[in-house]
Amino acid sequence: MDISFGIGPRINAISRIQGDASFAVELLTSQDEKTCQQLADETESANTRRKELQKDIETAVKQRIQQLDLSTTGVIVLADTQWHPGVLGLVAGQIAQEYARPTILFNLSDSAKEGVTLAHGSARSVQQIDLYELLRSQLQLLDRFGGHPFAAGLSLKAENLPLFQEAINQQFYQQYGNLLQEVNLQIDLTVTVQELGEGLFKSLKMLEPYGMGNPLPRLLIKHCWFTQVWNKNLKDKTGRKTRYTRTMFQICDATKTEGFPGMWWGHAKEELPENQYFDAVVELDFNASQKKRRYEVRLVEVKPSHDSQNIKTVSQNNILLLDQRNSIKDNCELENNQPVVKIDNCPRSWQEFTQQLNSATEQASTVALTYSSPPVLSPEQIWKQLLGIAMYLSREEKSVTPEQLTNKLRISESVLKLGLQALVSVGFQIEGKETIQVLGTANSQYLNTPTVQQFLEAVQEEQFRCQYFSQVPLETIQQLI
Repeated sequence: MDISFGIGPRINAISRIQGDASFAVELLTSQDEKTCQQLADETESANTRRKELQKDIETAVKQRIQQLDLSTTGVIVLADTQWHPGVLGLVAGQIAQEYARPTILFNLSDSAKEGVTLAHGSARSVQQIDLYELLRSQLQLLDRFGGHPFAAGLSLKAENLPLFQEAINQQFYQQYGNLLQEVNLQIDLTVTVQELGEGLFKSLKMLEPYGMGNPLPRLLIKHCWFTQVWNKNLKDKTGRKTRYTRTMFQICDATKTEGFPGMWWGHAKEELPENQYFDAVVELDFNASQKKRRYEVRLVEVKPSHDSQNIKTVSQNNILLLDQRNSIKDNCELENNQPVVKIDNCPRSWQEFTQQLNSATEQASTVALTYSSPPVLSPEQIWKQLLGIAMYLSREEKSVTPEQLTNKLRISESVLKLGLQALVSVGFQIEGKETIQVLGTANSQYLNTPTVQQFLEAVQEEQFRCQYFSQVPLETIQQLI
C-alpha cells in the first residue's frame, strides 16, 4: 500500500509534470542526504500539482460527457487544448472505471508543421475490452500508437478526430456491444459496519499480495448512512491549500450506529448528505500514521439505496415494536423464533430515532427498544469534566478524537462542538478535527462566559431529549411513526 499509493504515484508524478525521468533516478540513487531531501520536496510539489491538474481535468471531462448520448457511445473520445498531457492517462483511467467504457482523452497542440494541429492522447480500457486491438483497427487514421490491452498512447491529426471517434465506436459495437450491459463493479464481500476492523483486516491480509490479477478486496455495505462528514483541501509543502479535496466521515448502519471512520479522495462533503441511506463500496485499510494508527475505509463508490433514497418513516403495520427500555434483557426472542433487532442507543431526536428504526427493519420486522436513559450528570459536572480533560491534554501534550470525547462525556457531536467553542472562550486553543489537540490553559476569572452558558443549555436540552425517549409511551411512538 505504501508503494502503490505513496511512493509510486510521487515518482510517477515527476515525469508527468516535469517531463524528466532522470530526476527520479537521481532521487533514488543519490547518497547525499541534503540532495535527497531537496529532491523529495520537489517530488512532493510535483505530486500536489499533479493532483490539482487531474482534478480540474476530470471535472471538465465530466461536464463534456453530460453532452454525450451514452446510450450510443461505446468509447468516450474527447479533446481539448487546455488539458495537460502528463495527467490525461490518469484521468482516462478514472473516467473509464466510472462510466464502464474505454476512454481516450487528447491534448490538442500545433506541431512544427505550419497549419497542422495534432491530437496527442492517452487511452484506458475496462473489463475484457482489448484496447490495443481497437486502436490497431484504426491504424490508417493514426500517426502513431503503442501500448497494451489496458492502456495506450496515440496521436493523429486533429482534423481526423471526428472520423476516428465514429470509426472506433463502430468497431467497438461490432466486437463488444453486449459488454455494456454486463459491466458492474466487482464486489468481493458484503459486510456490516460492525464487521469492519482488525479481524476482517487480518483475514483479508492473508490474501496478499494485491495488484494486477489480484486487486484489493472491495466490500459492499448496504443501507448505510454517513455522519460527521467534513472535507479539507490538502496543503502543499509551503502550506498553501490545493484544490484537491479529501472528505472524512463516519459510516454507520444498524449494527454500529456510532460509526466507523473513513475517507473519500477527491470528493466534497456535499456528495454525502447525512439524511439519506446509501449502498457503499469500500476498501478496508490500516492508517499507520502516528497521529491516527487506526483501521478505516476508503470509499470507492456510493449510490442511494434503491429501496429508500431518503429517510422515510416506517408504517407501524409493517413492524412489531417490543418495549424493553430501562430493563435488563439478555436476549430478545419471540416464541416462534422470529428474529428481533435491538435499538441499544438512546436517540436524541425523532430524526435520529427514525433513522435507527429504518435501519433495524432492514434486518427484521420485529424491533426491540432496549436502550435506557444514560446516567445523568448535571451540565455543570460535564463542563468540569471537559475542563479537566482539556487541562490534561494540554499538560501532557496528548490528543484525542471527537468520538472519544463524545463517548466519555455522553454528548452528541453537535454539543461537543459547542463545548470546544466554550473551551476557546475561556482561554484554550483547539487544533485539529480528526484528532483534537488542546493548547494553553484556562483563565480562572472567565469560566462562565456566554459561550459556556450556551454549552450548558445544549447539554441540558439533550439530556431532556434522552429522558423523553426513555419514558415516552410506546403507543405515542407507534402513532408518530
